Amino acid sequence: LCPLVETEVETHDLRLIMEGAVDKDKGKRQEIPLRKPDIHVEIDGAIVPDAYTGEGVWDTSSIFVFDDFIDDGLRERLLDVVNNRHEGYNFDDKFHGPDPRRWERGGLDDTPGDEAHGGAVCWGLREEAIEQLCFGFHPAIEEVERKLCALFSEFDIARLPESVLGPYITPLTANAPTFGDSFSYHIDADPNAAPPSPWTDIFGRYYNRVRGKPRFVSCLIYLNDEWNDEFGAPTQFYDPPTEETFQVYPKPGRCVIMDQDVTHTVVAPNERAGKQPRYSIVWKLILHPRNEKQSMGIVVSESNITRI
Repeated sequence: LCPLVETEVETHDLRLIMEGAVDKDKGKRQEIPLRKPDIHVEIDGAIVPDAYTGEGVWDTSSIFVFDDFIDDGLRERLLDVVNNRHEGYNFDDKFHGPDPRRWERGGLDDTPGDEAHGGAVCWGLREEAIEQLCFGFHPAIEEVERKLCALFSEFDIARLPESVLGPYITPLTANAPTFGDSFSYHIDADPNAAPPSPWTDIFGRYYNRVRGKPRFVSCLIYLNDEWNDEFGAPTQFYDPPTEETFQVYPKPGRCVIMDQDVTHTVVAPNERAGKQPRYSIVWKLILHPRNEKQSMGIVVSESNITRI
């Protein structure tokens, strides 16, 4: 970017790179990490124009699942952050549901535009809890972000800035669906449908994943100590061209990384789960290219790919 544009980027905090993401020696060839997700799904394929030539190229959104991405110790610390657990904390959410001191009905509102989670009044973090999650000092959060930087070391990684979708779409959030909740399909964001903002002034509107343009991805980590498959509550993905669905079930420490323009929904736990919530924490991230016209593809092992 030219100096004038770089000044605008800094003024509006459009690229606040995570600690651990900055390549201190950009003159050297960046090695691409060998990623081996336990599940890799390509979904919602279409022909889109190349950002530089205008020629049609085949594009698919991706879902990557990494089991045991974090160990039990880090998972527990993340759950401490989400629920504000401290010494002496003894609230029993398995019998009472989410702690109302931290969670409230109607607090889940993290989708752009008019999209919502089915219009249902579902559990979400209170405003002060969201602010603490996003802006407080949390070593557990920073540890996960360092792991993400290592996983995608060919890019500069930033949290979704407020300038893209406004202050109500936060870069971090958490979910606690319970039996009886209702949700609908939504996307997290789409750079091709971003509203007028400093972001679109600088980067324009473009199809996610085109070369040389920031790629919008979300990272979800399941946090429960244990979760039986019989409790349900998968994250369900939808492929508009085929109308097929794909489900990823919760598992302690399991990480799901997906393009933000993937159509998906939370599925509420079933009656077997009782009142206990299915906890997860979500990062909304932007992968910034380090070079002009850089491919924004994420190279992974092809041994376990599923194409829908």
